Amino acid sequence: MSSRIRYSLAVLVLGDSPGPDTAPKPAVLSRLLRAGLPVPPGLACDAEELAESAVRQRLVDLLAGGPVIVRAALASEDTVDAAAAGLGLSVPDCRDLADIDRAAAAIAEAAGDPWLRSYSGGAPTYQLLAQRQVERRWLAVAAADRGGARLLELHDPTRADALAAGASPSWSGPLALAEPALAAAVTGIFDHVSQVMSEVPALDLELVVDPAGDVWLVQARPLARPLVPGWPDFLAAVAPGADRVPDLPGLWKLDGEHNPAVLSPAHAGVITWLIGQGAGLRVLAGWLYERASSSGRAGPGPHRALTELRRRHLPAARRALEAFIDDLAGDLRPLLPRALEHLRAIIALHAELRVELPRDLPAPDPRSILSLHDRGGYLDVLPAAWDIASPALADLVDPTCLDGKPAGRGADGATGGPEGDAEPADLQRAAVLVRELDDHLFALGLAPLRRIYLAAGGRLGLGDDVFLLAPDELGHALADGDLPDLAARRRRQRQFASLQPPPALFDGRPVPISPRRRLGGIPVGPTTRGAVAQRSDLADLLARPPAPGAVVVLPALTAQAAVALRALGVRAVCCEYGGALSHAALMARELGLSALIGCTGCTGLPDGLGVELDTRVGRLRVRSPDLP
Repeated sequence: MSSRIRYSLAVLVLGDSPGPDTAPKPAVLSRLLRAGLPVPPGLACDAEELAESAVRQRLVDLLAGGPVIVRAALASEDTVDAAAAGLGLSVPDCRDLADIDRAAAAIAEAAGDPWLRSYSGGAPTYQLLAQRQVERRWLAVAAADRGGARLLELHDPTRADALAAGASPSWSGPLALAEPALAAAVTGIFDHVSQVMSEVPALDLELVVDPAGDVWLVQARPLARPLVPGWPDFLAAVAPGADRVPDLPGLWKLDGEHNPAVLSPAHAGVITWLIGQGAGLRVLAGWLYERASSSGRAGPGPHRALTELRRRHLPAARRALEAFIDDLAGDLRPLLPRALEHLRAIIALHAELRVELPRDLPAPDPRSILSLHDRGGYLDVLPAAWDIASPALADLVDPTCLDGKPAGRGADGATGGPEGDAEPADLQRAAVLVRELDDHLFALGLAPLRRIYLAAGGRLGLGDDVFLLAPDELGHALADGDLPDLAARRRRQRQFASLQPPPALFDGRPVPISPRRRLGGIPVGPTTRGAVAQRSDLADLLARPPAPGAVVVLPALTAQAAVALRALGVRAVCCEYGGALSHAALMARELGLSALIGCTGCTGLPDGLGVELDTRVGRLRVRSPDLP
């Protein structure tokens, strides 16, 4: 392919009618400017026409208004089927014709990039697009997905390459939650662009907010792939015929931390009961969602919480479980409401003892189980998954795998002194220990219900099918009532398990916001497993090609690195930085990669560590050789 395009005009001034061979980017911007959108003035031309006097005079006129940014407008970019986001070079701060000539030369050199050629199937065809450069107060990216949700990201305004370099947004969330004046301005632009480009079902907009607060539209492309794959099937299972999940105001997040799989009907029934008690939970097509909290209430210090857990709450919960076990020989029906109330009380206590890991401390090694010496005493109640249908770890592992003691200053990581006198490492260890031991407490809250279900399964001759019954249905069955159609219920569970639940919902529509937690990121593609292959950048990736089955970890995923991964046969990648609307995320979706974008802490994992890149819940899980 040649880099030369024949145009009906030597130069396209944005706002004029484009010719049939105009590259998509300037063609769309010209169309939007004609429609009254706030597109900065500019012009597009063939690189070989840059030397023509008429073109140079127009550039001089453009430069009279201030600095200019020069972009490569690829013929294969910004189409309905392909974004090619970040593959073309942009050169900002051009202040005279010499700067523009240097920018054109840099773009021509970048056109020989092997990964751009790999993506384009040969030498890329492009135009030069020169536009007035708007001084930035904010760089914003906004998208409207096919699901109807509108997402906004705000990026560092001082970095011209914030998007191409994979930088994380400083703010990301539903457009409706942004600062009101900005949200109103962006919403107005969105509505206008949607009217002009009504043939495009999903849009990706790049905007600049200038110091006066005016919002400029500098990019408008179709979303080549949905931001939240699987949403139509999920919505059809939850609310057939609707355009959103009804009666779900505000922000809700998938509970992938403790419930990374579909709930059993038994556990879903327990959650339904808790919802009736005022819990901010919802079960949607078998998946558990939690209402996002903004309370910010501080819990007790980690050392105090540890003392309370070990001396009072864990022993009391163990005694309560033993009392339930003693009563299993009698009538099981009155035990069910008692066990539900026991769980509700444990959840309330669990919330009171919650301790956040100090933000200014480094995260611990995820392979370290600090409460190793405690865990052996809870194998009978700690579940493999947080569901009463899940077997306890005692049924799955050799208890000797948990022999040993954690290294450090004390068995519980505490100094015993006041919180203010504790060293940062002690606070970190104590906070992590609280998280592990409150898991033990929660497990003791679930354990009575599981024991009742197992006893009922034996009496009714149902075995594990007993977990297909909600608590009220189990009580009915124990009173010699009829059973529901268990075969149909199993089929429904398989259907739910095949769905891709959105990581978050705002007003009943999907938003791909980052989980904002260690080893959590914005998910793209299917779940996969492999060994970590740490690489520092694209050059390192090419110098040390990883095995195709590896999970490559990079600080940031550039568009070129995404194409290189595909060319190398690598299908999974995690990067420390980036947002849902970053070039990295757009290209990972387009190229069919499995990815976690903005996966905090992934660059600290050791090479060769076995991990599961779980895109169901946006989580990178360390795979222990001892546990399933």
